[in-house]
Amino acid sequence: MDASDGQVYRALVDDRAFDIAIQDDQLVVDGEAKDCTFEVLREGYVSMIVDGASVPVSVEPTGEDTLRVTIDGRRTEVQVKDERDLLVEEFGLGEEAVAGGEVRAPMPGLVLDLLVEVGDEVAVDEGLLVLEAMKMENELKAPSGGVVQAIHAASGDAVDKDALLIEIEAA
Repeated sequence: MDASDGQVYRALVDDRAFDIAIQDDQLVVDGEAKDCTFEVLREGYVSMIVDGASVPVSVEPTGEDTLRVTIDGRRTEVQVKDERDLLVEEFGLGEEAVAGGEVRAPMPGLVLDLLVEVGDEVAVDEGLLVLEAMKMENELKAPSGGVVQAIHAASGDAVDKDALLIEIEAA
């Protein structure tokens, strides 16, 4: 499934994963298309019509990327990954990829903007630079707090996967 399919998500329920795309008036689950429409009744409650049948759905956020979804009376905890999460996972950006105060390119791309300068003090998860890859802008964040010691890229630079972009010394 790719971005040309529409909005792309992966839903994780227990130990099962479902690839989901919403395009036009269809819900595509693991490649199987179903005609559907959604009508928001009120915050957290949706009427979903799938293949002509009405299905009541309630959605309650329970965490940063988790939802408690009740469909037709059945409650399920669902972890949702959007297109950006899936790309980051595919290209291997994770805690281990940025450990040690180094920020490396998770994928080949173009540096669009530097958000810090050498000598700046940064906090954990503070934005450092914006990398465009596969037509998406990705803000790379500080793996730990500290002081920016070196910047190895400039706006407009094309970088390869794993290229060292920024070094941070722990405070």
